[in-house]
Amino acid sequence: MENASSLPAAATSKAKSWDRWLALGTGIVILAVLYAAWPYQHWSFGGARQSVLVGWAKILPEGTGEWEFCFVVPVIVGFLVYRLRRTLADLPLSGEWAGTVLLLLGSVFFWMGYKVDTGYLGYAALQTMLAGLIILLGGWAWWRVLFFPWLFLLFAWPLFPLDHLLAARLKIPTAQAAGAILRILGVDTLRIGSALKSAAEPLMGVNQGDKFSLEVSDDCSGMRSLYSLIMISVLYGWLALKRPAAKMILFLSAVPLAVVGNVFRLLMLAFGSLWFGQGFAIGHQNGDHLEESTYHLLCGFAVFGFALAGMFALATLLEGRQWKQLKLLKRTLTDGGKVAVSSASTSGGVLAKSTAALGLAAVAVFLCMNTPTKVDLAQPGFKAELPEEVGDFVSKRGDMTAKERANFDAGVQLDRRFYANSAGVHIMGTLVLSGELKKTLHDPSRCLPDAGWIITETEIVPLKLEDGRQLQAGVMHVFKDAVENGQPIRHRGLNLFWYEGAAGVSTPSYMESNYLSYRDAIFRNLNHRWGQAAFFHHRVEPVTEVLNPMADTIAVEELKDFVSKCAPKFLEPLK
Repeated sequence: MENASSLPAAATSKAKSWDRWLALGTGIVILAVLYAAWPYQHWSFGGARQSVLVGWAKILPEGTGEWEFCFVVPVIVGFLVYRLRRTLADLPLSGEWAGTVLLLLGSVFFWMGYKVDTGYLGYAALQTMLAGLIILLGGWAWWRVLFFPWLFLLFAWPLFPLDHLLAARLKIPTAQAAGAILRILGVDTLRIGSALKSAAEPLMGVNQGDKFSLEVSDDCSGMRSLYSLIMISVLYGWLALKRPAAKMILFLSAVPLAVVGNVFRLLMLAFGSLWFGQGFAIGHQNGDHLEESTYHLLCGFAVFGFALAGMFALATLLEGRQWKQLKLLKRTLTDGGKVAVSSASTSGGVLAKSTAALGLAAVAVFLCMNTPTKVDLAQPGFKAELPEEVGDFVSKRGDMTAKERANFDAGVQLDRRFYANSAGVHIMGTLVLSGELKKTLHDPSRCLPDAGWIITETEIVPLKLEDGRQLQAGVMHVFKDAVENGQPIRHRGLNLFWYEGAAGVSTPSYMESNYLSYRDAIFRNLNHRWGQAAFFHHRVEPVTEVLNPMADTIAVEELKDFVSKCAPKFLEPLK
């Protein structure tokens, strides 16, 4: 005969199991429908809209290898959750209604990303809704235990804009460090922006760059390994280090270690070129595509191994342990004692909260179903056509460079003219009108250093145009040194630029232009087709000459006066 006293316990265990399966099933259904099934964005590979996760899986291999580590992040998160299985098994479901706030916010993010056709808001929606589901169905104790796996999931999302925002800032230091080391080692090296070239040897009939010519691209600047190193530093620090200060030091070490590793890579490529030739060390150019050599690929793996070894050595030093004693810490995660089972842990409480979660997910679907999916780009703010004459300036047409042609998509329009007047003032004007893709334009701080210019200052100046309209523009003060006819000279430049959208919207900030794109698409149904106007004032000064301290101020005013006359000729008239 069955012991009567065991029936309540068995019934409680069965109810507890039923509640957990209901909560888990609710979460899986919501995430599967919204992020695996719902057609969300067109992505960069064209065709019909595809879901967040399908697009994520297809877009990662499209890069040059920087973000493919994102594929392993969900596996690592699964491993982290698996390690916590015993702790989670002892926690009751004591969900909090506060989770509905995050679910509602995630639904709004989901709709906003669908409306403006971008996956980034889809990633934000997934993270936000996942946090809301944990709190709503599990409670604060579950949230404390699962916080690190949830946070680590952020590494799964590729943040492509960081390539442009950070890579340009790492390329020059990488090239400077590698060039300095080569010169110390007795290798005559010239640095031209982010490129390293072997010096010319006229007596030997060797031209500049004949022995080696290395372009420090975004891939070689530290970015390719930086993101994965940051991920590894966070994971390794969480598992193997005890002290918060040691974890933070390890996390911050990823950036300098990535740069140092890539300096080491450049040295390997330079010496490989000197000893065995550039074809062996670098590879062979096939049209616009470089077919990397096996040695080149091995250098890339060596960089990552170099940085990774430095990270593990630093972790060992911080904890004061020998390599043979390194063990992953087995963490006992608790919520600070016994968790009282609230009324929310009853079957009715879980059922009510699961129903609420499904309802909020349905809100996201409803919003998307009632949102037009066709994106109509607004009339651009200017015509990509510069005037032949501006005041006493006459011009000749310039062409798009090979590098610009490789970087721009097929829909981009570019017009360039070189202006000069009888006073000897030289100004290059460039208009770039974006295509249908969102990431056509970029910040000048990315391309000017590549051409050897050193940026000393960036200021925002007001522009009052001849037709009465006013706008703001950025002015970059740049210079680079050279030797011509045996004499050292300094090239100085002023680059005045701004971004022009539709309906008179303009900004001197690249980041603000991205913000305005999303804001206006969401709240004004206005999809900008951005253009960039840039005017470069160039002058040459002997280094030994006593300089006029007002020269830059005078040049800025000359440039502003020129643009005030030129801009109304290509800007669309305001209605």
